[in-house]
Amino acid sequence: MKKIFTVSILLLSIVLVRAQGLDISVQSQYTAMRDSANVSENEIVEVEDADFISETYQIPGYALYDKYWDTENICSRKLNIPFEGNPLRIILVQSNNNPFLFPCMGDLKTAYGEMKGIFHPGVDLTLKSGAPVKTCFDGVVRMAKIYGDYGRVVVVRHYNGLETVYAHLDRLMVKPGQVLRAGDVIGVSGKSKKTGEEILHFETRFMNESFDPALFVDFDEMDLKDNTLMLTESDLEKQVVEKVEKMVSVPQNDQRQKVNESNSADAAYHIVKAGETMYRISVQYNVPLNRLLQMNNMTENNATISVGQKIRVR
Repeated sequence: MKKIFTVSILLLSIVLVRAQGLDISVQSQYTAMRDSANVSENEIVEVEDADFISETYQIPGYALYDKYWDTENICSRKLNIPFEGNPLRIILVQSNNNPFLFPCMGDLKTAYGEMKGIFHPGVDLTLKSGAPVKTCFDGVVRMAKIYGDYGRVVVVRHYNGLETVYAHLDRLMVKPGQVLRAGDVIGVSGKSKKTGEEILHFETRFMNESFDPALFVDFDEMDLKDNTLMLTESDLEKQVVEKVEKMVSVPQNDQRQKVNESNSADAAYHIVKAGETMYRISVQYNVPLNRLLQMNNMTENNATISVGQKIRVR
């Protein structure tokens, strides 16, 4: 009965997404971890005189992100955001950086946020097919590949710690590690795989959590509202991973072989803290959820954990 209920939730979610014309839901980034694919070298349009980083100290926010620099996934780790009860004051454009550039010539079509139980982690902008898409701040390309519902997507990390995501591109014109200036073309617009519409899906993120771009972007004026972003803990979508966990099921062909803790000398463990779930732990340690469940002799239907419980993560 629980399996039927889980499948029903997933089917209902898919129906709602299609009914509302949503191209990407918060679930998309997690399912894409198993469905993503790298683009071939000959697919990427070469740009003359491109610069690339060669040392880790050149990675924006490398220490802030706890050395997280994943070129394969949009979000594969849970990070501890240093709010400490106060808003974070983020300067958007420093005096020595290029000014902000709106990523494309298009109008706002779909806003950020929850719509009838489906969470849209970005905004959608209408634009003509084949139109250039530009990075809006100086930064470095962290990811450029084919990624599930995102299609061809580019993720850029900026020097103030923010990241921007540009999805549904028809062509990529950058590679991971490439240094960009605001206004540099990163790709050419294309169509959403789900809706067939010519749109740009645009996300803004801080330390792996999405937030509403409208907090600092005026979409009517195509410019910044202010040069300072005051980001609070409530601005970041927090509990959506809980919803995703309920919809992620262990594949039917999974053998669910039980792993004895004493069988591996390299085993590592995590002590459960208040508010944590198996999915949050899987993201924190970059372990697929079905693998984490296997290691702890659990299934999707009996994955209840308690504070102080020891969970094997390796």
